[in-house]
Amino acid sequence: MKKSLQATVAAIAIAIFSLGISATPASAAPKVKNMVSIEKEIKKASPKNPIIFSHRGSPYNNPEHSFAGYDHAIKDGSHFIEQDVWLSKDGKLYVTHDDNLKRTTGKDINVSKSTSSELNKIKLRNGEPLHQLKDVFAHYKKNVHYIIEAKKNDGDNTDTEKALATQLDDSKMNKNVIIQDTDVNGIELLHSFKNQKNVPYLWLMEASGENEYLSMIQGAPKYIKFLSMDAEQATPKLMKAINKRGMLSDLWTIQTYNDNYNAIKVNKTDSLFTNNTKETKTLIKDWK
Repeated sequence: MKKSLQATVAAIAIAIFSLGISATPASAAPKVKNMVSIEKEIKKASPKNPIIFSHRGSPYNNPEHSFAGYDHAIKDGSHFIEQDVWLSKDGKLYVTHDDNLKRTTGKDINVSKSTSSELNKIKLRNGEPLHQLKDVFAHYKKNVHYIIEAKKNDGDNTDTEKALATQLDDSKMNKNVIIQDTDVNGIELLHSFKNQKNVPYLWLMEASGENEYLSMIQGAPKYIKFLSMDAEQATPKLMKAINKRGMLSDLWTIQTYNDNYNAIKVNKTDSLFTNNTKETKTLIKDWK
């Protein structure tokens, strides 16, 4: 009996090895070092200590919105990882910047027109699945902060915002998130929900020039914490106008050394979205 059992165990072990199956569990997600609450992050934000938002994770090194990219950003010192979320045909929130997945996965399929059974078969270019927001929360838990945008097509209803509010409640993440949107109406809707009332909001403003930006700054709802704009359109005057309203300035998307210099040294932003967390963090430290 003993020899037979040993032989069986050995055979199973050989089969597992030959199939390339590992009994080792997936590596744990990294934890942010020296993490503080979002409230404290906001309180200490300034041009000398701007908040770094890791844009879609670490897109220079890994696929957008992949665990590998988020891990890379966190190890580089990020406290905030970004998620863009689209609602599937059957009401699941998937993390992707584009509705159509051709650019990021090679598959010509739209999240908004597909079911979760179809989308769960899609792989990112590094072999990871297309992640649902709930799975990102389950993986990283409260060991990092999140900055999330509810994405939708023109003319869509408010189901995406409602699904996001529900997921934040279910995952108990209302104190670990900043919500961003290009649509101030989407922000107003989320802010109307009881559990999202005290969540910080970031408005991604889009305007044709300085005067239009100034008008938007003056008309922004008072509860919005961050006013954001394209870094190429930023001016010191706009940054000062934002601060004068008691809000924090934000710029997107920082990609090069010159982008960092203009955002941090010239325009003196309070926060920024960067594609290279390590470089931006290093330059902020060097330029203090």
